[in-house]
Amino acid sequence: MAADQNWGRVESYSDFKCSMNEELVASAVSFLRDPNVSTSPLDKKIEFLQSKGLNQEEIEEAMKRANAPTSGAPVASASPSTSTSPVTSYHNVQNVPPLDYYPLAPAVPERTWKDYFIMATATAGVTYGLYQVVSRYLIPSIIPPGQSRINEDKEKIEEEFVKIDKVLEQMALEQKEIKDANEAKLKDIEVVIENVNDFLSKYNKDKLKFDDDLRLMKLEVDSLQNTLEKNLNLTKENIHDELSDVCDELKSLKNLIKARSSEASGAERKVTSVSSIPSASEILRKAKQGTSNDSSNTKSASPVEVPAENGKTETSAAPQVASNVFAAGIPDWQLKHKQQEEENEKQSKMAGIPAWQQAMKDSRQAEDDVVKESIDAVGVPAWQLNSK
Repeated sequence: MAADQNWGRVESYSDFKCSMNEELVASAVSFLRDPNVSTSPLDKKIEFLQSKGLNQEEIEEAMKRANAPTSGAPVASASPSTSTSPVTSYHNVQNVPPLDYYPLAPAVPERTWKDYFIMATATAGVTYGLYQVVSRYLIPSIIPPGQSRINEDKEKIEEEFVKIDKVLEQMALEQKEIKDANEAKLKDIEVVIENVNDFLSKYNKDKLKFDDDLRLMKLEVDSLQNTLEKNLNLTKENIHDELSDVCDELKSLKNLIKARSSEASGAERKVTSVSSIPSASEILRKAKQGTSNDSSNTKSASPVEVPAENGKTETSAAPQVASNVFAAGIPDWQLKHKQQEEENEKQSKMAGIPAWQQAMKDSRQAEDDVVKESIDAVGVPAWQLNSK
């Protein structure tokens, strides 16, 4: 009975030894017995052995062998009948040189229910796809459809044609409505275009008329400008002629004064100064005031003493007075002309002047005033205004 138990233990030990990788264990033992490694921490030794592919049992066995004594003879002699093969194998392992070991390939992961679900889904999808392809494409191409299928397809096609006819009719109605609306719009546009054309034609006519009026107005303005220029030139010429006449009269007056002064035989004559000669306006005013006393034209003049060169005094007649106007220094022909004008005025007043003639006279008087103003602006003396 005891022998049977020992034999069972030996068999279990041998099975355990076989289950372990003897080469890995031997290399681990040699590694642990290395004096450089013996000083390292135990954790690092275990990590290194695990990295080499040893499991926990192999690591423990290697640790036991590394810590066991080197002499294995007494142990072998204790049970010569039962443990012969293990001892010999142990000595054989000790004599094996160390080998290089590589990590084992990772084990295949176990399949879970997710993997089976994914595989089933993919298989069902592929199967359904193949079924659809076969039923829709392969079978119809191989097996012709039946009469019922043909009738169904025919009915479907007829229904589609009916729908298409309805759509076409609706499109035709819509097109007709759109056409009518476009025609109405075109008519409105034509009316608007006609109105615009009428307006443009009227505008062009008005513009041409305005241009003609403007052209005529411009011509009139140009003619007026030319007329004004001509009138101004004529006025300037007339003023120039009048001024030349005035200059001639001045020269004649100077010559007359010189002649009278030369006629005096040694006797000095007192001649009134120019400042004492009345102006034309004073002469006219006094002439109008003296119209009532025309009967007495001349009066006796008081003698005027004129000192002679030899110290004697000579008496000379005072200047003649006509219509209460002293005519000293004025030529006789001018006095006669003035008297003639006064007589004409008297006759016109006596005869009675019509209203239209009076208006014409007033207009002429206004023109004379304008001429007088222009002459005053030129610089003609006032006492010579009525010389003509």
